[in-house]
Amino acid sequence: MEDIKFAITDIETTGGGIRGNKITEICVIVVQNGEVIEQYNSLVNPGTDIPLYIETLTGINDELVKEAPTFAEIATEVDKITKDCVFVAHNVNFDYNIIRSEFQNLNISFDRKRLCTVRLARKLIPGLFSYSLGNICTSINIPHYDRHRARGDAEATVILFQRCLDLDPEYSVLNKLLNQKTAASYLPPNFKNSDFEKLPATTGVYFFKDKDGIPLYIGKAKNIKSRIKSHFQEKSNRKYKLMQATYSIDYELTGSELLALLRESELILKYFPKFNKALKKVSRPYTLTSYHNQKGIEQFAIHKNKNAPISWMKFYTREEAVKFMETICREFELCPKYCNLQSGVSQCNHYKITTCSGMCKNEIKKEEYNNRVARALDYINRFENSCLLVEKGRSKEEKSFIYLNKGRYAGYGFIENSDDFNSIEQFQDFLVPQKTSAYAEKIISRYLNADKPIKKLELEPLTKDSISENHLQEWFG
Repeated sequence: MEDIKFAITDIETTGGGIRGNKITEICVIVVQNGEVIEQYNSLVNPGTDIPLYIETLTGINDELVKEAPTFAEIATEVDKITKDCVFVAHNVNFDYNIIRSEFQNLNISFDRKRLCTVRLARKLIPGLFSYSLGNICTSINIPHYDRHRARGDAEATVILFQRCLDLDPEYSVLNKLLNQKTAASYLPPNFKNSDFEKLPATTGVYFFKDKDGIPLYIGKAKNIKSRIKSHFQEKSNRKYKLMQATYSIDYELTGSELLALLRESELILKYFPKFNKALKKVSRPYTLTSYHNQKGIEQFAIHKNKNAPISWMKFYTREEAVKFMETICREFELCPKYCNLQSGVSQCNHYKITTCSGMCKNEIKKEEYNNRVARALDYINRFENSCLLVEKGRSKEEKSFIYLNKGRYAGYGFIENSDDFNSIEQFQDFLVPQKTSAYAEKIISRYLNADKPIKKLELEPLTKDSISENHLQEWFG
C-alpha cells in the first residue's frame, strides 16, 4: 500500500447533475504514505454561463473565470497528475464522471480506479448523523475552510482520508473497497454493498427509498438485482439525483411478470414517487359492439369515443381489436364486411381471411349467419367471464394467480402447485383484493390479446349466495 498514490480531487461545476455539467474549478492533491506529495489547482472557463444559484453557493461567477483556461487547456495537467493514482473524492462518482465526460469531449480516454471517502467513512466511522463533507467535518473536528471551493473541499477531504487511514492500519477496509468487482463501485453513497448482495435475481417490483423510508422510485423487473445494477450505472442527471437521495432499496417478489406490471402500476398510483415519470393518461379504449343493421344482419363494430347500448369488449389499441375480430371471423366463419374488417365494399375480399361465410353475396340465409354471430357472442361472453389467470409463483413450490371479475382485474394471490379452484369461495383466503384502474385494464387487455399460451381457469358465476356479505364488502367496497 506504501507505493500507491491517491489523487484526492474536488471540482466545482455549473450545476445540473452529470450530463451537460461543466467544470468551473478543479483541485487535485496527491497523497502517498499519508503525506501530500503534489497538488494542482485552477479555475476553469466552462464556456457557458454560470447560474446565479451556483455563484451564490461557490462565489465563482462568469467574470472570475473569464480569463481562466478551458478544460482543454489544462487536460494534460489533470491527466498527468492523476495518472497511476487511485482517484479519490467525496462522493467519487460525481467528480469522476464529470471529469471523464470533459475528457470524452476531447476524444481522450480517462480511466482510473476509484475510491469514495463517503463509503470509506461509513465503514470506518459508523453512526454519524450525516456523511456530507460539511457535516462529517463538523462531527469529527476536521478544519474546513473555504467551503464549496475546490481547494478548500479537497484539503478537508485529504484530512478525512488521512483520519480513515489511521483507523485502518492494516488497510483491510481500503483494500476491500479498492478490489470490489461487483456493482459496489457504482452504488449510491448512502447504500450498503451488503444490502445490494441480498437483492434477489428474480421477478418482482422494487422500491428506491429515502432516509425516511418513503418511496422515491418504483419499478418492475424480471431480474431485480440486475435491473437495479443497471440503474446504478446510468449516467443521466435524473438517475444521479435519485442515487444521491437513496438510502435503501426494498422489493416485492411476484414470480409473474404480468403481476409485476400490475403491482408496479398500483404502487405508483398509491405513492406517486417523485422520480417516477407521471403515468401517461390511458386513452379512451376501443369498444366492440354489435347491432342489427337495416338488412336484419347482426353486425359488429369497433369504435372509439362513442356511447353504445351494447358493449362486448374493450381494447386499448385498434390493432388489438382488429386482431381479435380476425380470430372471431375465422373461428365462426363470419363475414369480414360485417365484422368491421372491411368497409366500402359490396363483397368481401379480405387480404388475410379466406373463410368468408358468403353473407355479403347472399350465399347464406341471414338467420343462419345470425346464429353464427350468436355463437361468437357466447364465446366473447366466456372470454370476459370471471376467471383466474395462472402464472409462475415466487418459488418452484407455488403458482400465482390474477383474479378477473367479469373480465376486470380484482386481485391476486399465491397458491401451492397442487391447489385447483373453480369458485371464488375456494380461493378467497388466498386473495389480495385490488381495485382496478385504467392502467390495470390496459395491461390485462394486452396480455389476453397477445400471441402466447394463457393458462386460464374459468370460475363459476359469482353470486351473493356463494359468499358472505362481509366478503363482498371487503372485496368490492
